Amino acid sequence: MAKKRKLTYLLGATAILFMVTVLGASRLNAQIAVGNGKISGEFGFSGMYYIPDSLIGARAVESKFRANTFLSLQYSNGGFTVGARYEFYLYPLIDFEDIGYKGHGLTNYFADYRNSFIQVTAGTFYEQFGNGLTLRMYEDRQLGVDNSLTGARVRITPYKGIYIKGLVGLERNNFDFKLDDRKDYVRGIDAEFSFSDMFPVISEKGFTAIIGGNFVSKYEKAVDKFITIYPHIDTLKQDAQIDLPQNVATWAARAALGYKGFRLEGEFAQKENDPNESNQYIYKKGNALFLSATYSMKGLGVSASFIRADNMDFRSQRAAQTITSLFAINYIPAINRQYSYQLIGNYGYASQPNGQIGAQLQVNYQIPRKTKVGGQYGTDITFNFSRFHDIDKTPVPMTDSLGTASGTDGYKSKFFKFGKNLLYQDIGLELSRRFDKHWKLILAYNFISYNLELLQEHGKMFFGHNVAADLTCKINSKHALRLELQHLYAKEDTKSWVYAMLEYSISPHWFISVGDQYNYGNADKDMRIHYFNVTGAFVTGTTRIGLSFGKTREGILCVGGVCRSVPASYGLGLTVNTTF
Repeated sequence: MAKKRKLTYLLGATAILFMVTVLGASRLNAQIAVGNGKISGEFGFSGMYYIPDSLIGARAVESKFRANTFLSLQYSNGGFTVGARYEFYLYPLIDFEDIGYKGHGLTNYFADYRNSFIQVTAGTFYEQFGNGLTLRMYEDRQLGVDNSLTGARVRITPYKGIYIKGLVGLERNNFDFKLDDRKDYVRGIDAEFSFSDMFPVISEKGFTAIIGGNFVSKYEKAVDKFITIYPHIDTLKQDAQIDLPQNVATWAARAALGYKGFRLEGEFAQKENDPNESNQYIYKKGNALFLSATYSMKGLGVSASFIRADNMDFRSQRAAQTITSLFAINYIPAINRQYSYQLIGNYGYASQPNGQIGAQLQVNYQIPRKTKVGGQYGTDITFNFSRFHDIDKTPVPMTDSLGTASGTDGYKSKFFKFGKNLLYQDIGLELSRRFDKHWKLILAYNFISYNLELLQEHGKMFFGHNVAADLTCKINSKHALRLELQHLYAKEDTKSWVYAMLEYSISPHWFISVGDQYNYGNADKDMRIHYFNVTGAFVTGTTRIGLSFGKTREGILCVGGVCRSVPASYGLGLTVNTTF
């Protein structure tokens, strides 16, 4: 039976793949007109044939060929839109299976109507209030994150510059579609007032002024009035019982002020007592503060940010594990600079909602064009600095005979005091210069401090010096060659690495690249491994078909401060993406 299911899956995926390839080849780049309406859609296929490799830790898998596949369709007519998405992850890529993202079914379906006054949505939707401190429902297929709500949402604009949103729904639980059995749901309301939209004279003078706020509540029925919590001290044999709140509320207030090139914005959020798995069932209130200031003028841009989060892991199910984003309602923004560099990618910083405080500064400056130092096209310089600590914590006196923190406030914390443990620090400098119409060079240096013990639960503090060079030669209007070189010097973890990648592109249809990571500094000589990759892609219209072959090292993948583990793998990959 299992073999028949696999065969059915392969035949079905191949049939869809053939159909999409034909659509791409015929350059179906526009939406399909149906009567007075239009049909649009998106298809994605990401498959891989896995080859076991014990040296890099690439395990043998039961089904060697696996794929993530989805197809979404929308029909729109005037202000009315309906849509649905089907996902087939029955035999998913192994890193998705490891986080429980496995199954198939209709995962997204909705009906939506909008005009200049109101928008009404029924079914599945995504939403964000403010900066996401209290609510952010979003999708990131690369990370396997999809915490959409199934329910209803209303947005109204009663007057120009006034925006009000309200929603209620059940949060997605991967491929569990038994919504009638759920005992939890989320509800919220958000309002924003843009005075520069209300009064055009304000924006005409170069000013912006926005205030907003929201209230979000989760309800989760407690099966028993009390929950038994095992003591955190192993020598104690008794259990502790605590009374669980079924309703947990959060609220936030935000504001943004600006004048010409200057902008200042901030948001503060507070969460009421929310004993859950991630905070060891303490009753302390949570809070988060986000501040940002930017200034820009010709040739100069400066941005600075501050973030503090304390006990702000907010999930629709209190027993949810924190190793994934499952049931996560809110989001703590990542204010550190995000990189695409291969070698320091394994040390990307993940936001810590239950305890972090930090700041970021970035300065962009362009040495003027047609000067001796700036050259004909000018030279861009970017300096960035970010540093994050855990928060200061003073344990409160234990209130039960067991001496455990569960059932108490757990700890006290001075709001602006940095904790003693450094979590992450990045000091970076980047230079970018175009020499002529053909040659462009980017040079970058980063010094990374990364707490492996607290962020990845192994090792100690990691210190890495990463140097990168990116050289592009534009041969003519269609052909270009790019060389990327990186070197990471470190004495901790797997120590030093080098990386090289050569890419050749023929615009607008073709590109091919060859890359290799080599762990030359590993103390274990048998683990000084080459992680090579050969990739190629063909693009026509809105369709992209890609092939890859090579090895992927075990590590973490981070996007915007959200991270997940990635297992080692070796094999042949095929991806197809198209929109129509």
